[in-house]
Amino acid sequence: MAFYIEMDKVAETEEYVVYTFGRNLEVGLIQLEKNGEAIRVLRECPLDVNGAWSKRAGMKLARLWKNGSFPDKTQWTS
Repeated sequence: MAFYIEMDKVAETEEYVVYTFGRNLEVGLIQLEKNGEAIRVLRECPLDVNGAWSKRAGMKLARLWKNGSFPDKTQWTS
């Protein structure tokens, strides 16, 4: 199964960053704690029926954290 998930940064502090994830207006919210301790879904994406989208959005956030960069827009494609 192919995935294309748009991610837009909506909030960033010294402690965390929050992105929307989904497509168009059907988005959820996911947060990464910058100390690397937690990634959590704040609101499920309506398109994410089995958790696959939130899992991939979390993997993308982990990669961004590893690189130390949090762009305004990013995406997951596979």
